[in-house]
Amino acid sequence: MKKFSSERFLEIFLWFVSLSMGLSLLLTLKDMIFEAKNEAFLALEIVLGIVIVLLPKLIAKIFKLYLPPVLYIFFALFIYGSVYLGTIYHFYSVVLYWDKGLHLLSGALLGGFSLSVAGALLDKTVIRRLSPLFLSLYSVAFAVFCGVLWEFYEFTCDSFGMNLQRYMQNGHLLLGRAALMDTMGDLIADFIGAVLFACFIYRQVKKNDSWLTTFFFHKL
Repeated sequence: MKKFSSERFLEIFLWFVSLSMGLSLLLTLKDMIFEAKNEAFLALEIVLGIVIVLLPKLIAKIFKLYLPPVLYIFFALFIYGSVYLGTIYHFYSVVLYWDKGLHLLSGALLGGFSLSVAGALLDKTVIRRLSPLFLSLYSVAFAVFCGVLWEFYEFTCDSFGMNLQRYMQNGHLLLGRAALMDTMGDLIADFIGAVLFACFIYRQVKKNDSWLTTFFFHKL
């Protein structure tokens, strides 16, 4: 029953995301056609957002893979919050700590993804023998590692004149601790999100050692 409920919620949420993005796309196209506004890039962002949200479902259907509903919900929430609300509707600048909230979510998302990676690489019997503590620590380490890689990406982009790590403010270079605040805040948020999800993993596996294989790695 729980599995059905999570899958049902996922279907409803995907419809909501797709329809809201589709409506924004229509409004953007209307402004471009009837008001001659130059919003082609915005329209492209919306289209890419819709594609990114629905792509995992399409891949899972084509290759007959099982996509854990909870993991997909986290993914859809992250894309909706970052690409749609964050970029298109500028929530990054108008909502306080919006970016940090998304990093919390991404920490949990990457922790869940680590379990899918384990399921693809290890046999079910091996996974069942792993201790809940090890699985929890592994998921946190995986998520934080990916968070560090993302900061590497932002640092590299900033080397070409961008400001992804917020080391500049109003065109002026930040110094000392101020220049580190965005990067360290992102990593701390990644860590907290991963730890919260790891606590959930620990509790579920402690109650039922086959929870991962039935909930995350179910074979179609």
